[in-house]
Amino acid sequence: MTNTKTPARTKEERKQRGRVDRTVMFPVAPPKVELPEDYSTWLAELKQRVQVERLRIVITNNTAMILLYWDIGQRIFEKQKTQGWGTKIIDRLSFDLREQFPEMKGFSPRNLGYMKAFAAAWPDPAILQRGVAKLSWRQNIILLHTLKTQEARL
Repeated sequence: MTNTKTPARTKEERKQRGRVDRTVMFPVAPPKVELPEDYSTWLAELKQRVQVERLRIVITNNTAMILLYWDIGQRIFEKQKTQGWGTKIIDRLSFDLREQFPEMKGFSPRNLGYMKAFAAAWPDPAILQRGVAKLSWRQNIILLHTLKTQEARL
């Protein structure tokens, strides 16, 4: 059995994970002592920016969902006005939407009924976009249940 030593590696080669002869290597982050002095401040600013944007994304997503629910509710409201209650629009729509979008939640008959009530409670899209869409769907449902007049909700 021969004992062959591996050749000494350079500093740059030691910072790589895996064997040097691989075609894909993953760099290792340098130790904190090797970073510039202002790195911590810079990192804190970036973290804050990421947090602000994450919150903005959540709010934008919520607004889009509320507007979608209002639109669905408005369409249900109009369809039932023209075709009547006995057509079972909500039950059929619930089945079809859940079949088409199985990864999405919120298309139960009960929730579609809430969408209809929501659209009926806020017939003016301008009011909806100014304030109501900034609330969560749950908060909007609570408003519908606890406050019976539009003036009280406003």
